Amino acid sequence: MILEAQPEDIDEVYSLWRILLDHHQGHHQVFRYKAGSEQALKSELLTRIKEKNTRVFVYQHNDEWVGMLMASLRASSAGFKLAHKGYIAETVLKEAFRGSGIGKELFEAARKWLIDQGADHIELQVSVHNHAGIRFWESLGFSPSTHHLVLTLK
Repeated sequence: MILEAQPEDIDEVYSLWRILLDHHQGHHQVFRYKAGSEQALKSELLTRIKEKNTRVFVYQHNDEWVGMLMASLRASSAGFKLAHKGYIAETVLKEAFRGSGIGKELFEAARKWLIDQGADHIELQVSVHNHAGIRFWESLGFSPSTHHLVLTLK
């Protein structure tokens, strides 16, 4: 069953987000978090849950939270043909539920909400080392539009 996470769900949402964060620790420095940063990370996540133009969709299976997908609407310049960007972030499923169709269900819930909000396209980023994630998003029709590069300055 798909639900929209509420502020009081922070602990459950955070435990799903940690699965995603932990999965990406070896991918690149931009994904690494500091030891002892649980409160700061929860605060960031809570801010996102409360944002007016953001929804955190979660999948509950037999009272267990097994997946989540965060979607937001972001305005672009009115000068572009695609000026109402839907953005998907923080998508994760517990390993035992991957390949079950739940990810697609979460995406469809987010896609419907974004369309209802006026989005004319959806963007996302996926780690270049997350080959399963890339295949998943491509299977839903996503294709590359840019090559996101990072330069660490420290």
